[in-house]
Amino acid sequence: MPIAAAVTESDLKTDCRHVRWDRPCTPHKRRGKVCATCDEHDPIVHRVLMVKLAATGDVLRTTAFLPAIHRTWPRAKVTWLTRRSAVGLFDGNPLVDEVLATDDAVTAARLATETFDVVLCPDADPDAAALAAMAHGRQRRGYVRDAAGRVVALGEGAARWLAMGLSDAAKRQNRETYQHLVADVLGLDRALVAEPILEPSAADAAFARAFVDGLGGQGPLVGLNTGAGGRWAYKVWTPEHQQAFVRLCTGAGARVLLLGGPEEVQRHRELLAANVGLPVFDGGNHNPYGRFAALVERCRVVVTSDSLCVHVAAARKVPAVVLFGPTSAAEIELYGRGAKLVPPGFDCLCCYLPRCDKVPHCQAAIEPAAVWAAVQPWLAGAPANR
Repeated sequence: MPIAAAVTESDLKTDCRHVRWDRPCTPHKRRGKVCATCDEHDPIVHRVLMVKLAATGDVLRTTAFLPAIHRTWPRAKVTWLTRRSAVGLFDGNPLVDEVLATDDAVTAARLATETFDVVLCPDADPDAAALAAMAHGRQRRGYVRDAAGRVVALGEGAARWLAMGLSDAAKRQNRETYQHLVADVLGLDRALVAEPILEPSAADAAFARAFVDGLGGQGPLVGLNTGAGGRWAYKVWTPEHQQAFVRLCTGAGARVLLLGGPEEVQRHRELLAANVGLPVFDGGNHNPYGRFAALVERCRVVVTSDSLCVHVAAARKVPAVVLFGPTSAAEIELYGRGAKLVPPGFDCLCCYLPRCDKVPHCQAAIEPAAVWAAVQPWLAGAPANR
C-alpha cells in the first residue's frame, strides 16, 4: 500500500488561517484537503491584537467593535487578550481567532516573540496599557504605558476618553455612547460598530429551550437580573423593590425568571420563598456565559441594572429595561430595544462611587410601578416561545 507523501515546507501555506502547527488543520481532518492543492486556503493579511481586560460586561460590549475591525483590516486574524474570567465570552465568536489570558505564562512568551500589525487598547487601564506597550506592534491605537508608569493616549479620541474618565463632571455631562466614544479612541468608523457578540452553543440553546418549556404556565417570560457584580453596591435594585416587581408581573399574568450569578444565590432563595405558588422560577446561579445568554434569549424582556446582563441582552437582541444610578446611562447602547430608567431628583447620579450615604440611595428611588410600566410595551407582539 503506497505511503502518502509528507507535507514539505514548500507545500505548507504558512499564512493560512487554518494552520495548526502541532496537528493537521480542520480542512485536512474533515475533508481530506492537502495543503499544496487546498481550495480552502484562507490567507491572513493583517494580525490584530485587542487588549481589553476590565469586567466581563465591559469586555462583552467591546465585541461590538469586531465588525469595524474586520472592515478596517480585511482578512485579519484577531487575537484578544483578556482576563481568565472573560475567556468564555468568546466561545463560538466567529470574528475572534484566538483568546489569550493574562495569567498564562505562555501569553507573556507570545507577546515577547510575535509581531502584530496593529495593537488596540481601548482603555486607559494601567495594566492593559502596559500589556499594549509590551506587545510588538507595527501600529498602536488607544493607550500604552510609558517607562515612567504613565498611561499615554495615542490620539485625540483617546485623550478625550482619558480626560472624561478622570472627571466626574465630564462623565455627567457626556451624552455619547461607549460605542461612539471608543470608536474614536481606536480610530474606527463609528458607522461600522455593530452589536455585542455572544453565541450560545447548540447545546446551550437546547438546554434553555427545554428548561423554559418545562417551567409551565402560559404568560410571557420576564427576566429579572437580581445582581450587578460587587464593585458598586448601589447598582443593585433593593430586595423589597424586586419583590414588589415580581408581584406586579405575576399579578398581570406574566412569569418571572430569576437571573444572576453566584453572589445572588441567597437573594434567589428569598424571592422564591416569598412567592411560593406563583410562576417565579430560578434560572440558576452558575451558568456558563453561553447558557446564561441562551436563557436570556428565552425572555421577552429583561429587567437589569447596568451589568453584564445588559450586553448579553443586546447580543441576543432581547429588550432590556435598565436601572441606572451610580453609572452613566448615556454610555449604554440599547440598540432601540428597551428603556433606561434614571431616578428623579438626584443631582449626584453617575458618581461612580462604590457606596454613598444618601437615604434613599438612587436605586432605591426607582419604583417597581415605573419599572413595570416600562416593561409592558415589550410584552406585546413578542415571539410565542418567549
